[in-house]
Amino acid sequence: MATKGTKTEAGTGTSTTRRAPSKKARTQDNRPARTKNPSTGKATKSAPVPRFTHEMIAQRAYYISHSAEGGTDEDNWHRAEAELRQEA
Repeated sequence: MATKGTKTEAGTGTSTTRRAPSKKARTQDNRPARTKNPSTGKATKSAPVPRFTHEMIAQRAYYISHSAEGGTDEDNWHRAEAELRQEA
């Protein structure tokens, strides 16, 4: 005989009542599906940009400023950065 509140299919003896989903299952249904590898832009996969220290740029700018081709301090700094990038 079936217990109170449960129904059985005719002749199968299995319960047809359904349980409510657990709290954990309900919260997971609202989450977006995760991918194994998050997509990244192509910019992150390219070769790393060489990093020049402040001292390296300052030293190059100093030599430029004492040469016959030196300009303002800002011009010398930008030229020193450009030369260091070109050598790399």
